[in-house]
Amino acid sequence: MKRVLITGGSGFIGFHLIQRLQKEGCDIRCLVRTNSVTDVLKTFDVELYYGELRDRDSLIKAVKDCDTVFHLAGRVRARKKREFDETNHFGTENLVNAAIQNSTPPVFLYVSSLAAVGPSNREQPKRETDIPCPISAYGKSKLDGEKAITVVSGKIPCSIVRPGIVFGEGDRMNLELFKTIDRLRICPIPGFRDKIYSWIHAADLTELIITVAQSGERVMPESPVGTGIYFAADNDGIHLSEAGREIGRALGKQPIYTIRCLPIALLSVSTFYEILKQFTKVNSPYDWAKAWESLHHWRCSPEKTQQQLGFAPLIPFSERIDQTARWYREHHWLSAR
Repeated sequence: MKRVLITGGSGFIGFHLIQRLQKEGCDIRCLVRTNSVTDVLKTFDVELYYGELRDRDSLIKAVKDCDTVFHLAGRVRARKKREFDETNHFGTENLVNAAIQNSTPPVFLYVSSLAAVGPSNREQPKRETDIPCPISAYGKSKLDGEKAITVVSGKIPCSIVRPGIVFGEGDRMNLELFKTIDRLRICPIPGFRDKIYSWIHAADLTELIITVAQSGERVMPESPVGTGIYFAADNDGIHLSEAGREIGRALGKQPIYTIRCLPIALLSVSTFYEILKQFTKVNSPYDWAKAWESLHHWRCSPEKTQQQLGFAPLIPFSERIDQTARWYREHHWLSAR
């Protein structure tokens, strides 16, 4: 990898990827919108290229002369399904079609989501060979992005990575869980039973997607289900209560108490946000879709990445939680002890 294009470089995962690629001496170009906050990107030696996933001409110029494209950009909150589709489906379709225009098409690495394949059951983690069955508009839009890549995969080397829950320094999605445990010593559990999630630290995800871009198998038309696709997780599932205890330990807040959030309570809260979403411009953090997703297990197997790529987390889960908690403290995202 000499010259790479990163979409979503101003985001949480993008920050970690840029740090890692700079160590490799890569020439990095970041696609950013004109209204993107680029303060963090300006601290790196990267080229900022202003464009939009819906603007095909800007994308053709952005990918020119690049040998690798890391497509991280995606919409995780939206007021309507079409807003998910505009970015996650059609934006991905536009970008991969732009990449094909290069005289030598670049390696195209798409960071999708476990949501694209849907939740697991309690006993069995999802595997790449499982038929996708997403249960949310977000998950469906990410799966449609995967399908858009598969359609043209015979013309360009493409691989897909589906992460589980990504956490780490700079992560805002899981910050609320850390805050709740820090302030109240409470770990909320959606539904009647403890949930099992597969987790991966952003630095480990970064190592994996670079490895897949360099030596992973590729998506091909008419290939068996799961070809060229990898789940990203440092384990095949950790109970949410166990993760909560690890967070409490890292924050120096013990013991941690688990509280079951009944489905009727989740429905009530999500209904409030759903109404708010319909009458304001707010992209609600907890609508009906999120409530429904929270009542499921989200497990995926790391077996394929281990066997094919020799991938293993650089640092154990508990130490990664320590790192994340320390970063939150140092950057005042959590109060000092």
